[in-house]
Amino acid sequence: MKFDIILAVFCTNCGSQQEDGNKFCTSCGQELIFSPKKGQKKTKIIFYIIFGVILGLLLLFLLFTNYEDGESETNYLKQPVNNESINSTKNDNYNFNQSEVAASVVNIYCENIDSEEDSGGGSGTILTSDGLILTNSHIIPQDEEYILTGEDGCVVALPDPNTGQPLELYLAEPISIPGLSDIYDIAYLQIYDAYYDEEAQEYWGTYPREFPFFNDEGRCFDENLSLGEPIRIFGYPTLSGGINLTVTDGVVSSIDLDYGLIYTSAKIGYGNSGGLAVDRNGCMIGIPSMISFDEAESLGVIISNDLIYEFMDELETYLEE
Repeated sequence: MKFDIILAVFCTNCGSQQEDGNKFCTSCGQELIFSPKKGQKKTKIIFYIIFGVILGLLLLFLLFTNYEDGESETNYLKQPVNNESINSTKNDNYNFNQSEVAASVVNIYCENIDSEEDSGGGSGTILTSDGLILTNSHIIPQDEEYILTGEDGCVVALPDPNTGQPLELYLAEPISIPGLSDIYDIAYLQIYDAYYDEEAQEYWGTYPREFPFFNDEGRCFDENLSLGEPIRIFGYPTLSGGINLTVTDGVVSSIDLDYGLIYTSAKIGYGNSGGLAVDRNGCMIGIPSMISFDEAESLGVIISNDLIYEFMDELETYLEE
């Protein structure tokens, strides 16, 4: 479509039309300027109106070309949400399958046959498929020579990894080495049977079986922690009832290399003892074991992997003697 806009020369003083190319009016001598005729002005306005309509129709065509039934690959009215961006923001601090980790963290109750008030409870982590559990020594009732849990040992509850609620119950034999376990506050339990409910006449678990055990192979990229690094705690603190698995987050607040301890802002309460502490990749960094506090606030204390490895070396030497 072609529009020809013709320009004519008129005298602004007397209004007479002049020939194209004249610089001065031949009637009154006034200097000439270029101006469109009235009819030509109307033509120009019509041109812009038609051009605007065509442009608008073109934009509407582009806008709704791929828009059908409210769905569109290219929806210019509502751009799609960038879910990848949202997920990456959500997982900025932690990058591991939490259910796999949670399934291995168990609740432990050890009854003291001498004093019910001194019965112990806490958390632990299954290390092997046959049910070997790593925990704190102080949650197992014992004196300098004997473990005081009776013949049945301790009761271990496995959680639903998604809700944290107890799913199955088992019996486990405590393994605490006099002297050595006290020094490191580390001990083991070995699951040996499913718990049998005499009143209901049924087992609350299946034994033998392969247990969900903690395995961070492929998730430990750098075990050298840094201050401020995010960490996550798994356990059964009494603060949340002591029955359901509880997860708390925090950062590395302090590192005591002399004693092999890690201090964290993550909440650690009574019952968390013996549980599991992992870094942002799900790599084990230690066992949450105690609380350090003053009048103002508190920090959780984690027995580091260095102490755990040292205990294992000492235990191997002890067993060989």
